[in-house]
Amino acid sequence: EEKKEKKDKKEEDELSEEDKALQEQMELLVTRCSDPEPELRKAALNSMISEIRTSTSSMTSVPKPLKFLRTHYAPLKEVHAAASDSETKTLLADVLSVLAMTKSEQGKHESLDYRLLGSQDDVGSWGHEYVRHLAAEIGEEYNERLAA
Repeated sequence: EEKKEKKDKKEEDELSEEDKALQEQMELLVTRCSDPEPELRKAALNSMISEIRTSTSSMTSVPKPLKFLRTHYAPLKEVHAAASDSETKTLLADVLSVLAMTKSEQGKHESLDYRLLGSQDDVGSWGHEYVRHLAAEIGEEYNERLAA
């Protein structure tokens, strides 16, 4: 755990100007997700979705937007739980579903859970790695239910 924190800190120091700008943008979008103004929340979520979709189209490593959002996974889950606006909840569920792929605990099926709460848009638009991950979670859930 401590080694990982040192590695993260080292990586943070080595970010290019472009990466630092993206990281700051992602942090601002996370902050705006809990804004009381619905239009600001929606705009922030749509920007976040756009960044993630663009970066996950050909995933060979963890895309930078997801990498920068990982530390905000728990706060975003709290924002989702507290959200009363259905559109905010749906868009945030889409983001959390993709983010859960990199952050959730094994066996929790959070990508699948949030996918089911999210929009019913084409899952392929999030990239093949996401679809593969979702398929694995569906298989795990199926096997768990058979065993129960």
